[in-house]
Amino acid sequence: MVNIETDENRINALAYIKATLVSIVLTLLLILVFAFVLKFTYLSDKFVTPINLVIKAISLIVGTLVLTKNGSNGLVKGLILGVIFSIVSYLIFSLMLMKFSFSIGQLADVGFCALVGAVVGAISVNLKKG
Repeated sequence: MVNIETDENRINALAYIKATLVSIVLTLLLILVFAFVLKFTYLSDKFVTPINLVIKAISLIVGTLVLTKNGSNGLVKGLILGVIFSIVSYLIFSLMLMKFSFSIGQLADVGFCALVGAVVGAISVNLKKG
């Protein structure tokens, strides 16, 4: 006999994995574009952090839309995706730099990503109902 709850959990896990991968790949692509722009233009260092936040937000928006495309609980799903995305992106970029350090900045990043995911998730699910 097939356990429906187990199948549903597997589907949910796959949805989070897919949304996280979409967000991470988009982040990597946008960072490459940004690095290319930086190489050929003079852009003050004060713009790097805000642009990185915009890149994260865009990536999370797309990932959250993928996750909530046909569902409910958008706020919770988006919040969870934001936390997962923040942790996975931290691990990936730390591995790339071979430098792991934890600071209040990482906590702020988790909060930012969770907030973006939650807001986009709530909006996307409610727009689809209307």
